[in-house]
Order: sequence, then structure tokens, then C-alpha cells
Amino acid sequence: MLNTILAGLRYRKARLLFSSVAIALGVAFVAGTLLLNASMSASYYAGFAVGAKNVSALVASPKSGNPPGDYGGQTVPVRLLQAVRATRGVAAADGRVIGPAAILGADGKVTGNGYGVNVTSDPALSGFTLVTGQLPAAADQVDVDKSTAADQHFRLGQAVRVVTGIGATQVFYLAGTIDLGVNPQIGDAAVLAFQTPQAFRVTGQSGYAMIVARAAPGVSQSALAAALSARMRPLEVQTGAMYASEEATAASHVGDVFGYGLLVFAGISLVVACIVIYNTFGILIAQRSREFALLRCVGASRRQVFRAMIAEAAATGLAAAATGIVLGIALSAGMLRLVKTSPPLVLQPSALLIAACTGLVVTVGAALVPARAATRIAPVAAAAGAGTETLTRRAGRIGFAAVIGALGLLLTAFGMGARMPAGMLVIAAGGCVFFLAVLAIGPLFTPPMISLLAWLPRKALTRHAATLSLATANARRNPHRVAATTAALTIGITLMTLFTVVFSSIQASADDAIAGHFPFDFIVSANGFQKVPPSAVAAVRRAPGLSVVAAEYEQLATVGSQQDLVGAFDHDALGVAVKPAMLAGSLTAVGPGTAAADSGRVGRVITVITPDAGRLRLRIVAVYSSQTYHTPIPSVLISSADFVRGFRPTGPDRVVIDAARGVSTGASRAAVAAAIGSDPLLKMTTFADYKSSLDSQVNTILEVVAGLVALAIIIALTGISSTLTLSVIERTRESALLRALGLTGGQLRRMLLSEAVLMGLLAAVLGGALGIGFGAALLAAFRHSGGLGVLSVPIVRLVLYGAAAGLVSAAAAVLPARRAARTSVITPLTS
Repeated sequence: MLNTILAGLRYRKARLLFSSVAIALGVAFVAGTLLLNASMSASYYAGFAVGAKNVSALVASPKSGNPPGDYGGQTVPVRLLQAVRATRGVAAADGRVIGPAAILGADGKVTGNGYGVNVTSDPALSGFTLVTGQLPAAADQVDVDKSTAADQHFRLGQAVRVVTGIGATQVFYLAGTIDLGVNPQIGDAAVLAFQTPQAFRVTGQSGYAMIVARAAPGVSQSALAAALSARMRPLEVQTGAMYASEEATAASHVGDVFGYGLLVFAGISLVVACIVIYNTFGILIAQRSREFALLRCVGASRRQVFRAMIAEAAATGLAAAATGIVLGIALSAGMLRLVKTSPPLVLQPSALLIAACTGLVVTVGAALVPARAATRIAPVAAAAGAGTETLTRRAGRIGFAAVIGALGLLLTAFGMGARMPAGMLVIAAGGCVFFLAVLAIGPLFTPPMISLLAWLPRKALTRHAATLSLATANARRNPHRVAATTAALTIGITLMTLFTVVFSSIQASADDAIAGHFPFDFIVSANGFQKVPPSAVAAVRRAPGLSVVAAEYEQLATVGSQQDLVGAFDHDALGVAVKPAMLAGSLTAVGPGTAAADSGRVGRVITVITPDAGRLRLRIVAVYSSQTYHTPIPSVLISSADFVRGFRPTGPDRVVIDAARGVSTGASRAAVAAAIGSDPLLKMTTFADYKSSLDSQVNTILEVVAGLVALAIIIALTGISSTLTLSVIERTRESALLRALGLTGGQLRRMLLSEAVLMGLLAAVLGGALGIGFGAALLAAFRHSGGLGVLSVPIVRLVLYGAAAGLVSAAAAVLPARRAARTSVITPLTS
């Protein structure tokens, strides 16, 4: 029997190659994803070794764990540095300064958020490494992180204009570039390193973000931390290892989320590959009925036939898994080159083992049902030919599909009424169950749908009507095969349609929210952590052609017994430039001593506790909904006078502006730009700018999703190609007869290409319908949780998906069609 298996593998190597390609691609995606996760995680931890290098212990305020930029938190007093240095076991200690600082670009505006840090007296404790040049040796020198230096094309010795924490501009000269590793708090912001006195002056900080210490020889990190804890209470003390581990874990969480997303798509690719493998083995068994009958006649048992099929599947799976691992390594290496930090590839043995086992298990699992079917072929029945599906099986298939489909719809309905994220998970489960019902009933609706899809082309292309009729008949001939083949492509189209509907609805909902609840023309804001100076507000108010210029304030405060975002707008913006969905009362009633809130009832009195422990007792005069997607409204709105009196801000967070009626957008924009032009920290944003930014974000996400789904679609197309190739081999005599009857080679090619196009269009129609349906269900769940409100179905884009499905299916059929066209007319008929 072993010799028979080996001979079968050699004889059918070309056919098995098609199935192995599909599983190899799935394994490649799994291996690449796992290796990418391992490499990114190792990169994060290695990056944090830069910040924690030489640090045995650190002292920080309990509130200083807030991200840099949240400068309301406490810092460590400078005077405590001497106490740390005097602690037994400390070999060296110094303080790290972190605060706001930004770089001015060539246009006179800041290039983005930035942070100033200091070079400690012991440079090894600074938390960064020198890349080029030298550390600042004079008060007018600065080092810049290597990414910013590259982006801005800085050269050593070049003048760098720096905006300090108080908004002043100062010139420094570039002495070198530095590398801070991976820092989740600073992110992609520019980092500027100064001598310590200049760092305090530029950032405006009065204390250290932390004090770091290096242990003396023979003193462990835990012993040093214990000694510091005894002297530094109530400050927080950590070991260097704890600092590196906690920060790296916080940073790697983003990488984990990205990795989990990739794993989801890897799973989808494997499901598609499993369908392709199942279909391929099913076709192979159907074509080998006489072979199995002959084996049974010469004494092979059912168990031996089953084992032979599983052995073929295992051999195919092992070969495909080995190839997939090599491709996965190349895939992960290529993706890592796209990462800004270009981390090295980590070849994790467990990841490679998981990928290999996955490929083998999927291949063998996909072949189990066809292998069992092979054991049921009786010698005489097989020799006489395969039977057709009985009415009983048809009725049973309909009943099974009805039960499973109803269960899927019930799960989906339940998820639509649940809150996120549980609702999303339930809807996903309902979609998977419903798709099983579609797979079950697919062979029944495939023939009529194929006929319907072919009707219009046959009417429009009368010259090729005969070819299209043959293609339609071939597609209808084996509905089980067509349904199984198109199922893989249907999954890809469903996912693309679903994500397109969801993200298009996000975009439409955000546009609707801004237009309906924040209908202003411009926003003026400061760079990141700054406030808009009152002088700039006054300058904008003096600008011509503007009807509404209103300051906006926001700050977290204690309202009653919980933390809420408290905001305020100048009174002339309420109900005009700010119009949330009102539940009771009117925003125009808000004035000194009153408030509007997103909960409670009109007439209720609330207490707002300000940061300096002051209390504002306010009576609610209006209730509104704050759940506006992408444009959140503060939970409590009070008058500007009460906000200034209670919170004492240095200026508003933003200024909202409306152009006067009859004034063009260009003229009003020029007026606002002229009013704020002298302040490099201020920037102006329009509704069109925001919408363009949102469109760009949505398109970027869709491109990423399309790239991930593309692999599943490639695997599906491999299935179409393998199915048609096997079909061509199966229909060799039929093709020869058609050629003998006058069908040209070109017509035979068009027939097979048309058959593939019909299969692609069938997948597009099913996938589009499922994607729109379950996309709408997801949006209903979001809406139930107070999120999205507008369903947007981009018909043009979905039609393009359908056209693309037909074209790529035709592309997948090019090689099988060429093979069929080269078939000899005489040889198959005489064999």
C-alpha cells in the first residue's frame, strides 16, 4: 500500500501542487504574523533598555506616571536630589527633566508637539544614547532625536529655533543627535536635549519628572529601592527592572492589538485555505472513483483507502507547511523593513512550530471528509459512475440550513441590542453561523443564480451567446463544486464589503455630527499643551468678516462624586456654533450660576470641585446628549464667567469661529490667518481640513484592511484556478469533442474564462449582500451604545469590488483556459 501511495503522489503531483499553494500561503501568513509579533515585542523591550540602562532605582511622584504633556501632575522637588545621593548604596544619582518644547519650521510655525529633556551630570543616566556629534557642551547647544533630525534635514552646527514652554522663541545650535529607544509617552514627538539649567528654563518645569540612581557595586536593585523608600515617602520608588518592564508592557500593548488583528486575518486565510483544500481533495476523489474501485477489487480495505488518502494529505501538508514557513519568514522580514525603527527579525522556534502544525492539521482536517467519502465507494457502484443527490438529501440540506441560519440571525439580533464590545463579538459569531447556512444551501441556489448572472451578458453579447451558454451550463453542472469554490472568495468579498460599509459610515457619521452639532467654520488652537493667549482671542475678534468668535474651555474636575469633563463656551456660541442633541431645556439659558449636563434633570443642583478645592454650585437648566461620534461634548457645560472664576485658566483651549453671512470662505480664512499669524504656536483648522483628515484616516485603514484581506482573496483565487484546472483535466474528452464539432481554441478559452467570471460574480453578489447586512448590524450595535448614527453604503465602491472579483477570477482561469485550448482534438477521443 505504501508503494501505491508513493506512486499516487508522483502521478498526481501537479494536481496536489495547487492545493499545497493555498495552504502554504495560509501558513506563511500565520508564521509571518507570529514572527512579526515576537520581533516587535523584542524591539519594544530592547528599546526600553535604553531608558532604563544603568538605572538601578528611580524616585517619582505618585502622579508623575501621567504622560508627558499632562503637566498638572506633581514633580519631584529639586532639593530631594541631594537626599537621594546621600542614601547608602547610591553610586550616582541625577534628576531627569521632561517638559514642553517645540521646533519652529521654515514656515515659522511649530512642526508638532515636542519635549525638552536634560543631559544629566552623569550622561549614562540621561535615558538616551548619543548617535552622532556630541552632547551639549554650552548653554546655546541642543541635541535632537535622530528621527526629527532626519525629517527636518538638520545638519550639525545648524541653528534650531525652539519654542519654550511659555511660548518664547530661542535659537540653539545642533550639537548632535540622540536615540531614546521606544517611549510610549513621548511617541513620535520631537525630543530636544539641553544642559540641565537650560532644560528647566525652556520647559518651564520647577522639578524633576524623576530622580534616577545607580547602585554601588554589591548593592542589588531591590536593596537600593528599599533604602530609598524608607527616606522618600510618600514618593514612589521602583527598581530599574520594574521601570523597564512596566513601560515596555504599556508600549507593547499597541503592538499586541495590531498582532491580534493580524492573527484574526491569518485565521480567516486559513479558513479560506481549508475550503480550497477540501474542495481540491473532493475533486480528486471524484476523479479517482475508478481507481478506488480497482483498489477495492484487488483486496484493499476501506481502512487502507482511508489511510492512503490521509497519508497523501499529510505529505501535502508537510511540504506546504515547509514552504509556508520560508515564505512567512520573508513576509515578516519585509514588513519589519516598513516599520520606522526597522527592528531585527526574531526567529522564535515556538512560532515556527505553531505555523507548521497549523498547516499540517488544516490539511489533514480538510481531507478527512473526502477521505471518508472515498471509503464508501463500492467497487461496482464506482465502476458504474457516481450517483446524483437525492431529494432526501436536498430536503435535509434545506432543513439544516434553515435551522443554522435562524440561529445565526438570532445571535446577530441579540448582538445588535447589546453594548459594545460584547455586541460586536456576538454579531461576529452570528455571521459565522449564518455563513455555515449559506455554505450548506449553496448547491441549491447556485444554479439559478448562475443563470441569472449570465442572462444579461448573453443578451448584450449576442455574438458570443453560444460560448456564454456553454459556460453557464458548465457552471451549473456541478453546483457543489461551484458553491465550495466560490465560498472562499465570498469570505474575502464579505470582509471587504463589511469594512467598507463600517468605515464609510464612521466617516458619514462624523461629518453629520460636526455639521449638525458643531456647525462652525474655523477652529483656532495652540500647539498641543498650550492655551490660546487672550491677546490672540482679542485679535481674532477684531478681524473683519466674522460673526461668531467664541472661546472654548475644557478641564477635568470632580462633579458630585465622579470625574467628568467640564467645558464652557462664550454665550454667543451656544445654540449657534454648538448645537448638541437637546433632551430638555435650552443651551441659551446657560449663564452664571447655571449649567447644562448630559445627565440628570432640569432644576437639579450640582457641585463642581475645582483643582484648588473651590466649589461651584450650579443649577441645571438644560440636558443634552454628549454621545456625538468623533466630536465629544463635555459632560457639563457652564458659563465662561464661572469657568474662569473657578479654574483660572491662562487662556481658552480653542476658539470657534463663524464667518459672517455673505463673506467668502477665502476672505474669512485670510482674516483669521492674519490675526494669528504673529504667534507661531497657533494653528487654524477648518471643517474641510478636518473632513479631509478624517477621509485620509478612513482610506488608510481601508488600505490596511484591503492588504490583509488580499491574502485571503489570493488563496481563494488559487482555489478557483485549481478547481478549473482539475475541471479541464476532468473534461478532456468533452473539450476534444467540442473542438471536433467546430469550437475554436479561442472560443474554448473564452468559455472557461466566462465560467470563472460567473463564479467571481456569484461570490461578489453573495459577499456584497452578507457584508452590507452584517455591516448594518454592527452599526446598529454601535448606535445602541451611543456611537454611530448614519448608515452609508458606497454603491460605486462595492460595484468596483464586484467588477474586480470578476476580473481576478478571469485572471485565475487564464492558465487552465490555455491548457484546454492546447488540447489535441484526436488523442482524447481515441484513448
